[in-house]
Amino acid sequence: MIEIAKEAASVAGAFLKERFLEQLVPDEELHNDVKLPEDKGSEQRIIEVLHRHFPTHTIFSEEVGMVSREEEYLWIIDPLDGTNNYFIGYPYFSISIALQHKGELVLGVVYNPVAGQMFWAEKGKGAYLNGKRLNVNHRQDLTRAVGTYIRGRDTVTKEEEMAFTEPFVFQTKRLMRNIAPALDWCLLANGWLDYIVMQRSNIMDVAAGIVIAKEAGATITDWSGKPYQHEPFQQDHTPSLVASNGPLHETIRSMIRQ
Repeated sequence: MIEIAKEAASVAGAFLKERFLEQLVPDEELHNDVKLPEDKGSEQRIIEVLHRHFPTHTIFSEEVGMVSREEEYLWIIDPLDGTNNYFIGYPYFSISIALQHKGELVLGVVYNPVAGQMFWAEKGKGAYLNGKRLNVNHRQDLTRAVGTYIRGRDTVTKEEEMAFTEPFVFQTKRLMRNIAPALDWCLLANGWLDYIVMQRSNIMDVAAGIVIAKEAGATITDWSGKPYQHEPFQQDHTPSLVASNGPLHETIRSMIRQ
């Protein structure tokens, strides 16, 4: 199944790469989001590949919602993670595809077609970038730690964001806000990031990235320190999580202001 997921991501990625840096015309612009026809174009290509190989599988995707078939397998798709970045010509976006089997996340693919970075993982089989095995780093010095902040699009106000992120901005080397959460989890998996703090973000945006980071050895908990356990997919599920390389985890978690 992983090869089919990679094929779907590659087909959609080729389409998005071809359209990248064009003068894009949005279907809709909101105060904190943008809707592009490229979202739908990517989605159509992914669904076509998946249903050609797995016609009985259910699919949930950002644009079409739930395409119900048999419940045992559910594909969770974000056809353009980082739409706002794509729209302004910033090459930090991806196609994100996860597979849930009987309520458990078992597979994740995240593809940045501009950078040529194909991240993937299967449960119990490790995480990879273009065939190279991934592992989190072992940094212990908080003052050298680089992290990223992920928040829900409509679940967190700007005032809440500023208050929440202040300790990380001042006590770690750098806190980034990349607005493409699936890729952020992959950067943690590859040791390029040291930690992630996530505040009420939709599970659709991060499911594939979580599989990849977990297989690379990341420590993932909720804010109270309880190890992360995937709940059977619900469209409105917005967990708040901490993820790290391990050595920094409790320090990072202790900085959270709830």
